Amino acid sequence: MLLPWLVVLTLLALPSNRNARAWWIWAPLIVFALLGASLATAFDAGDNDGASYLIQAALAAAFGLAAVWLVGASLDQRGRPCAMALMALAFAAVSMLAFAVSPAAEQAQELIQFVPLLFLYLGLLFVTGGLVYTSALNLVGCICRKGLDRVRVLVWLPFCIGALWLFAGCLLGGVVALVSGGGFDWPAICLLLTLVSFGVVLPFLILSFVCPFYRERLKSLLRLPDAGATPAASTSPLPAAPQAAGP
Repeated sequence: MLLPWLVVLTLLALPSNRNARAWWIWAPLIVFALLGASLATAFDAGDNDGASYLIQAALAAAFGLAAVWLVGASLDQRGRPCAMALMALAFAAVSMLAFAVSPAAEQAQELIQFVPLLFLYLGLLFVTGGLVYTSALNLVGCICRKGLDRVRVLVWLPFCIGALWLFAGCLLGGVVALVSGGGFDWPAICLLLTLVSFGVVLPFLILSFVCPFYRERLKSLLRLPDAGATPAASTSPLPAAPQAAGP
């Protein structure tokens, strides 16, 4: 259970995170851990396994987002497609690790006899989630390309997340239909995933709005220009002033 916390601690040792303010990343994770434990206890008492799985998956996604926020600056110099792919992989790897050591993973093993490809579906879900988050952040960055606008981020990010989940659902639904021959009610699942995804990312957005260190990190994730950056001065020589003609 301590393994995902140790992964976040390791990421804090990156050169780009050697700042005392970087440790504020613990705040949303602790909030999610306490809230998840309370909700899991309540739903376990009511024998609601589906809600328990969803809570553990959301908590795992929170660790994945913490990894994205911590490695984003290290990938800032890479090209946009490469950076997006690496951040999505970081999200998926840390999220799957966090879910694998959660109580829900032990319960999920009992369902393998009914759904043999359950862990494959979970892996696809976390990989898709990483792509949805990174793509949505880039789309919002294109909308807010003149600078960080909190209102635009809060309004457009859930819309982009929902649209991307809907698109991803069409692809995943086709894969599931080909593999298992069955289907599922994707519109309802898409709405649920959109609400959960935005609920998980919201504390990280609030942290980025109030903490200067993570405000710059959010700008990096959105690919926004640095507010303090000034256009490079022109290196071309100025034309010489005309000399007054002599008598």
